[in-house]
Amino acid sequence: MYIEIREKNAKFYVLIRHDDPKHKGVAQFASRSKEEATNVGRQFAKQHKCLIRYTSGGIETPEIPTPSPDEPLIEG
Repeated sequence: MYIEIREKNAKFYVLIRHDDPKHKGVAQFASRSKEEATNVGRQFAKQHKCLIRYTSGGIETPEIPTPSPDEPLIEG
């Protein structure tokens, strides 16, 4: 497992990647600020005790998970 910070079209995405190629990377965070994305990536890396990989470009833009309609929105 590792954290990937990907830059694509002036946006920075933070993805949690698994070593298994069956798992598709889904962006957990997106920002136009490189510093903000780096800070979030560091937090994820500390939580999951793994490394960070920085990449740019890529074939497709990472998808961002959306909450299901049944899930209540929680802000805190």
